[in-house]
Amino acid sequence: MTQAAAPTPSEILSQEVTRRSKLRSAFQWLVETAAIMLLVVLVSLVLANSLGRYLFSKPLPWTEEVVTALLMWLGALGITIAALKNELISCAIWTQRLTGTSRYALAIFQSVFSIAVVAIVGVLAWRYLGIFGSDRTPILGISKAVAISGILATCAGLGIAFAFNIIEGRKD
Repeated sequence: MTQAAAPTPSEILSQEVTRRSKLRSAFQWLVETAAIMLLVVLVSLVLANSLGRYLFSKPLPWTEEVVTALLMWLGALGITIAALKNELISCAIWTQRLTGTSRYALAIFQSVFSIAVVAIVGVLAWRYLGIFGSDRTPILGISKAVAISGILATCAGLGIAFAFNIIEGRKD
C-alpha cells in the first residue's frame, strides 16, 4: 500500500505562491547559499573536534564557541528560507475556505501582523544585545554579540520574506 505524502502549505496555497519576483529569487539564492556554507563550516568544526577528541585525545575546545554562534545564524537562515518558500506553519484550513478578495485580505493581514511581531522581537533582541553583547566567550574571547545578532538576522529575514508576501500576494 502506498501512502500519499501530505501536501505542504505552499502546495495547498499554490494559487498565491506561483508568482515569484526576481528579487525574491535572488534573495532566496543568497540566503540558501549562505546557509549551505555555514552548514559545511559547522559540520567540519564538529567533525574536527570529534576526530581530535576520539582519535588523537586532543579535542579542540574552542570549536564549541564557534559552533554555538554559527548555529544561531544557521537557524536564522533556515527560518528565513522557510518563510521565503511559504513553508512556515500556517492555518491553511482557514485560508482554503476563502476565495478571492477575502483570501488576499487575510494574507495581507497575516503578513502585516507577522512583520509587527518580528519588529517587536527585533527591538527586544536589540535591547538584549545592548545588555549582554559586550560579554566575551571564555576561550576565544569572541563577543557574544556575534551569536545574539543571529536573532536580529532572523527578524530581518522574516520581515523581508513577509514583505515579499505582501508585494507579490495579488495575482492580478
